[in-house]
Amino acid sequence: MQKYLLLYMMILMLGLYSCTEEVSDATALVTEEVLYTSGENVRLLGRLITNQSINVSDHGFYLSEDENFASPIIVSLGEKDGPGRFIGEANGLTNSKTYFAKAFMELGGETQFGNVIELETLSPKLGDFTPSFGQVGQEMVIVGQNFTEDTRVFFGENEANITGIDFESRIHLIIPNPSKMTVPLKVMVQDTMLEFETSFEYQIGTYEIISSFPEAVRLYGTAFYSIGNGLNIGLGTISKNSFYSKIQRFEIGSGTWDEVDFPGSPRAFAFATSNFLGGGTADLTPNPYDINRSFYRVKTNGFERLPDLNFDSRESIAFEYMGNLYVLGGKEGNPNAVRLYNASSGSWTSLPDSPIALSTEYAFFNYEDKLFVIDDEKKVWEYLIPSNSWNIVSNFPGSLGQGYGVGEVLGEKAYVGLYNRGTELWEFDLNSFKWKPKNDIPGTPSDVTVAHFSTGGYIYFMRMPDISIAGNYPMNLFKFDPNGF
Repeated sequence: MQKYLLLYMMILMLGLYSCTEEVSDATALVTEEVLYTSGENVRLLGRLITNQSINVSDHGFYLSEDENFASPIIVSLGEKDGPGRFIGEANGLTNSKTYFAKAFMELGGETQFGNVIELETLSPKLGDFTPSFGQVGQEMVIVGQNFTEDTRVFFGENEANITGIDFESRIHLIIPNPSKMTVPLKVMVQDTMLEFETSFEYQIGTYEIISSFPEAVRLYGTAFYSIGNGLNIGLGTISKNSFYSKIQRFEIGSGTWDEVDFPGSPRAFAFATSNFLGGGTADLTPNPYDINRSFYRVKTNGFERLPDLNFDSRESIAFEYMGNLYVLGGKEGNPNAVRLYNASSGSWTSLPDSPIALSTEYAFFNYEDKLFVIDDEKKVWEYLIPSNSWNIVSNFPGSLGQGYGVGEVLGEKAYVGLYNRGTELWEFDLNSFKWKPKNDIPGTPSDVTVAHFSTGGYIYFMRMPDISIAGNYPMNLFKFDPNGF
């Protein structure tokens, strides 16, 4: 429409010029077109057409939501000398609104207007956001269209700090503190509230130091197990120089430590479960180690010595199933061995070998009738206990550090990580076999895990710096809440 009007005005002026001996004065002001529109900005093109020398004191555009321009937004471009095109831009408009625009000029103390055109600001739209899973303080980018300068972003009820908006289409922000694990992600553009169909999920998990080991020692190769409401940690070596012959018990309810009277000889790298303890090294000198074959049943009021093991065990994987004990591999003898101890008959049975060498250098955990082991290639092996069969079911996505990782189960989730000189912890869904990172444990990258337990809906880790880090450091006991934030 504007082009036809412009053509008409030009033809009229040419006609006036050709039909008179003296040049007639002819001036036209045209609102030509909308060059650009967004949610809050509009760029307009106008033209002053004249066949005479002209100087206007001001020119530009009027915009209004009202066709009568009762309360116009005035885009003033100042003086203009001579004819030609001009461009004006208006900011701070309301998205999704119809506006009317017309060019204006101030000439000889009189305001003259061009034709009126109609335009509509654009509506904001959401595209996607990354990451969809993250932690507090991490940067997020939201992609969409027609975001205004006053755009706000909410994670549930908590507002995010926006650090920048690029080209009205990319919002940069810092993920705020959570109100819960999964929250709706909302973008408010002026008075328009938009919400993504997909919620944002926080990477969570909190750690609290609840105690330190009762003695100023740094233990390695410990035996650890939980019984009742207590966490038992002990044996092993003191800084790999001498044996530690005690077992200390931490009572979760009272937060106190008591020494457990262990009747056996000192050892390091023994296996331990809630009901059994045995094996390990009888001296500190390797190549080869002297192995301690003594074997005990763990009771609430002490220990019962059982017949000695008929095999050597150092750093063997041990777990219980249906009241019986399974001892797998180790760094002595056959590393692929699978042995079953029948608690009722007191007898040992050799089961078919595993397809891989096994030791506590690999993180492991058992769930229902399965054992899971993460090998040094990050393959997750599933051992089906009733059928004595092995399968690879997943791959661990985290870092293996320097081995000796944690594996603990709460409900239908397993938690794997905290390898020596590592701070990562991952959640493994035991139904879908999908992995999800949890928050890193506080501390230094040189820390190692001395013991770990799962009980009462929480996981407990005892951590300290590696032996290569000189100094006096406590062994701290952490309480981990996988749903904490």
